[in-house]
Amino acid sequence: MFIRLSKFLPCLLLLILISGAPRAEVIRLASSNYYPHYGEQMAQQGATIEIIRQAFALQGVQLEIDFLPFARALYESQQGHYSGLVAAWYSEHRTAHFYYSQPLYANQIVLFKRKAETINYRNFQDLARQQQRLGVVQGYIQPLGLIESGIKTIQVATDEQALAMLALQRVDLVPADLLNGLYLLEHKLPQHQQQLEWLTPALEQRPMYLVLSKKDPANQQRIEQFNLGLQQLRASGKYQQIIDSLLPKT
Repeated sequence: MFIRLSKFLPCLLLLILISGAPRAEVIRLASSNYYPHYGEQMAQQGATIEIIRQAFALQGVQLEIDFLPFARALYESQQGHYSGLVAAWYSEHRTAHFYYSQPLYANQIVLFKRKAETINYRNFQDLARQQQRLGVVQGYIQPLGLIESGIKTIQVATDEQALAMLALQRVDLVPADLLNGLYLLEHKLPQHQQQLEWLTPALEQRPMYLVLSKKDPANQQRIEQFNLGLQQLRASGKYQQIIDSLLPKT
């Protein structure tokens, strides 16, 4: 029996082309849920992750994301169990473990308080003298001088827990991103929404960065790829479209 090869030639050529095509690199990042900036249940997993995803895609890199509590996500990334962490704030200590990208965008950090109480202060030392209790998320970088003032701190695992403790009078102040605090009060803690407000002015505008672990030497090149992709994303107008469509206004 003779087989006509011409009948199968198109399929053979297609298989050769597919097998010879370059495959996109895939990297795994750890992430926490930091609503409304990024989160497992959000559309496109939030503006921050979509910016990172699209910037890497322009450089032929695909993402896989695992969601963990922040402290664990930070530790696992630092140890090289993941290529990096979706977003982190800058600290000198972390530069020993991570390559930092160009800034993604900034968080507006404020102090949340109970509406029923009046808090006046000139500096963080005033808060310490007033014996204010601060609810802080484990692993978060705090505004310069706040912890150093000697103020009493109570550590929790999530921003949601910190705000709930504030409403229940177990802490007196919570430093948090304004959008994150407002989102949690509306969607996760509606029973406490009318009890809490924030102090003005904001403590600081704090940029977020993609960070990749120095445990993998290839990450130095990857961070350069990402920075180039981020520049391309901004220039195309797609960056601003992501911000406008996925990040709520204050």
